[in-house]
Amino acid sequence: MIAYGPSIALFAGMIISIHGAVVYLVGRKLLRLPVEELLVASNANIGGAGTAAAFASERGWLTLIMPAVLVGSVGYIIANPIGLLLAHYLA
Repeated sequence: MIAYGPSIALFAGMIISIHGAVVYLVGRKLLRLPVEELLVASNANIGGAGTAAAFASERGWLTLIMPAVLVGSVGYIIANPIGLLLAHYLA
């Protein structure tokens, strides 16, 4: 398992880099959304509802706490069944 560590770390870095590029290009350049909203939404998508709410609270963006929890929860609702289906079919 240790032999796969660098490959997995590289893959995770690529996924996060692509996510950041898409969020920046679509959110900031195309939709012209505020940076605060993009950062909280990105955190909710990668880290989940809890980390996004903590991030928004720590930065003082109190109006973004509830949207952070909502986006993170919707992510859980969508991704968990997809993950279970993939695990079932790939196992």
